[in-house]
Amino acid sequence: MEWIWHVLFGLAVAVMALYSAMILYAISGWKKLKVEEEIEPTLGVSILVAARNESFNIETVIRDIFNQSYASELFELIVIDDHSEDDTLEKCQALKAEFPQLKVLSNTNGEGKKAALQTGMKEAQFGIIATVDADCRVPSEWLISMMSHWQENKTKMLLGPIVLEPAVTVLERVQSLEMLAIMGLTGGFASHQKPIMANGANLFFEKKPFEELGGYGSSANPSGDDVFTMLNFSEKWPNSVQFVKHYEAVVLTRPQPTYSTFWQQRKRWLSKKGGYSNLFVKGTAVITYLANVAAFVSLIAIIVAFGSYWTDRLMWLLFVKTLLDLIITRTASRDLQPHCGIGHILIAEIFISVYVTFLGIFGNVRNYVWKGRKINVE
Repeated sequence: MEWIWHVLFGLAVAVMALYSAMILYAISGWKKLKVEEEIEPTLGVSILVAARNESFNIETVIRDIFNQSYASELFELIVIDDHSEDDTLEKCQALKAEFPQLKVLSNTNGEGKKAALQTGMKEAQFGIIATVDADCRVPSEWLISMMSHWQENKTKMLLGPIVLEPAVTVLERVQSLEMLAIMGLTGGFASHQKPIMANGANLFFEKKPFEELGGYGSSANPSGDDVFTMLNFSEKWPNSVQFVKHYEAVVLTRPQPTYSTFWQQRKRWLSKKGGYSNLFVKGTAVITYLANVAAFVSLIAIIVAFGSYWTDRLMWLLFVKTLLDLIITRTASRDLQPHCGIGHILIAEIFISVYVTFLGIFGNVRNYVWKGRKINVE
């Protein structure tokens, strides 16, 4: 039976080699990304915020957006209430007197974020759309920084950076590090004209091409307004999707406060996997998953059989993966969030490898709970 262990170890090494190539490829792309200087704004932007039960956050994000150092006549804010059960809509209506550029709508296209954004799109007066989540913080230079990277006649979509607000608990710190690694992969692959991820909390795109593609489509999954749209843009217009790595373009969002909400969020992310048709995206997802499984199994084997023939070899696998994740996380943090508490990388490695493994095995992505709704994915 000894040969079985050699075969399994060989497979783990092969997976880690592929993971190493993927991370190094992303890092090389990240370093190629250029940071453009701010320019005088000339293009108009319609900013859409879909909100459901965001009474605690909505006024903050509205004030942040109207505090932009961007010509006021060149942007508008449209907030679409998605059947909130609190006073989100009332708070938005009350702010219209203070901010004349604020439009407040109610979702008339059904339920969910995609439907709400489609409602807002119909009222957008400018040719460039920006989407921001209602629970985010937006710095005053965000809009001008993003639009300074917009290249007319070339850019059709900009992927903006997202980091988590300063973390306090261990769970929050783990999420912060994971998000930085996600940004590193997002920006690195986009730099090579092979974008694999996007986030609707900081996304800019042209309205006309979006409508030409059929909008958000008719997917039964209410999630996926970001990634699927990005992939459609990238496939239709190669080299038209770019990532902005400027720290002033960063949108801040909150980490999930509890393990329960964290699990539901990750299930929501994983629920998109069935809609991917891009083999490159599927390949990177599979490699990432297998690398985490290999790390998790190696950790268990080291604990159970510490001091055995395999201990040193398995520890090398864990060391390689941890080092790679540390490098890409630190690479992204230097440009986006320098003080990110990188010292928690070991805790993050253990936590992420465990939850990713169990999510893949036990995560029933046909249903999850989000924003007070039970979502069923067909």
